[in-house]
Amino acid sequence: MKPGCTVNQTLEYLSKKWAMLILLELYKGGGTMRFGELRNAIEGITPKVLSTRLKELEGRGLVSREVDADSVPLKVEYRLTTPGAEVIDIIKEIKGWALRWMIDNLDCQGQDCASCAL
Repeated sequence: MKPGCTVNQTLEYLSKKWAMLILLELYKGGGTMRFGELRNAIEGITPKVLSTRLKELEGRGLVSREVDADSVPLKVEYRLTTPGAEVIDIIKEIKGWALRWMIDNLDCQGQDCASCAL
């Protein structure tokens, strides 16, 4: 695959470990979450990696970072942007494909990703 390929360019950031899970957790959290909420929701992710991925996703326009300077302590929230919310449709397609061809998970079949408790 050539470096200029659209698929290659997109996978450079979406295939990084935790990237799609961060987007999915933001979706499950109603589109907006604080750093600590994300860290608690994603088992196994380190604060450093979460911070790095959030900056990368923000740089790609998939997540926005909103700071409320009037609150003490400072309140920072991460929000799915419109392009970030559209990636959720892709994640749902991947889920559907996996359930059809790769993974037998009856609990998952009947759930929307927003209500996933797995």
